[in-house]
Amino acid sequence: MNFESFADALCLPSPLEPFAPDWEGAEHVSMFVKRDDKIHPIISGNKWRKLKYAFALLPQQEMALNSQAGLRSDLKTQLPSSVVSFGGGFSNHLHALGYLCHQLNVPFHAIIRGDYTKHPSPMIQDLVKWGAQVHYVNKKTYQQRDEPTYLASLRTQFPDALIIPEGGSQMAALKGVQEVVNEIDIPFDRIIAPVASGATLAGLTSALSPHQHAIGIGVLKGEGYLEGLVEKFIEPGRALNLAHTSTPTHASALSARSKSHFSINHDFHCGGYGKIPPYLKTFCENFNRTMPFEIEGVYSGKVFWALKHLLATLASTNASTNVGEKRTIEKGQTLIIVHTGGIQGARKNKTP
Repeated sequence: MNFESFADALCLPSPLEPFAPDWEGAEHVSMFVKRDDKIHPIISGNKWRKLKYAFALLPQQEMALNSQAGLRSDLKTQLPSSVVSFGGGFSNHLHALGYLCHQLNVPFHAIIRGDYTKHPSPMIQDLVKWGAQVHYVNKKTYQQRDEPTYLASLRTQFPDALIIPEGGSQMAALKGVQEVVNEIDIPFDRIIAPVASGATLAGLTSALSPHQHAIGIGVLKGEGYLEGLVEKFIEPGRALNLAHTSTPTHASALSARSKSHFSINHDFHCGGYGKIPPYLKTFCENFNRTMPFEIEGVYSGKVFWALKHLLATLASTNASTNVGEKRTIEKGQTLIIVHTGGIQGARKNKTP
């Protein structure tokens, strides 16, 4: 199968479905869920969005893109000789990328934090089944994943490989994520999504109109850190989205504005990344029994848990709820909640 055939078979644009739970405060807003979890059973949600244009790049084009923040529209989907990427033992990104490489017959090398030799997770078992080469590294080595010296050594070890950062978070990812906003055909005020590596929230923010605002729900401990990740992508993302339509002055103004058009709520990480305390587990189980779609505790569960609490706060106030220092949810607004898919955190197994 070639890349174009695979992409054509996906459920895109993803559905936009009304969401009207019997939650306190829900009657004060209109809500819709962007069902990116329906894009594909395995490569769903923001994982496909972030990988879509990564495969349009040869390794040398990848490096140029990350340095000059532009994605040429004439790039063709020329498959790399191999792919290298990074993640943990339950990584949705590695799972999606491993399956995509399997379907396209591209050799895949997964560099995984920790040693799961004795107890491979369900995700790792799938990678092996799909023919991926799994490389376990210790925490110290894994922390070097973005350092030029370490990346240079990987390029020596895997010549001509396409190296994709952890989570798929790179400039090429933003163009795919921006399409989430471009597919929405109704007026809206707020768009809400989980945030971990920053590229998804940056892509959404860089595609918004002046009156709109993106709310990230932090799924890990990282106040200040997560904002920095998003801002790293914001200005180049605006340039990417406006490269063919804006004057330099216009692009500069939009770039400055976009930095104030997102906020991150850090109150609902529930103890940190991958932490699913009993109250969150119970919430997800009840949600999955009563709602028309399912969530899990690592990403989507924390978003809807946060949404329920923010709506309850809205019901007890005159006009709005506060996220960070900004008044971001107001009565009468239309909210879009992005279901970013991902099930690996819900698959049970022992960790090393």
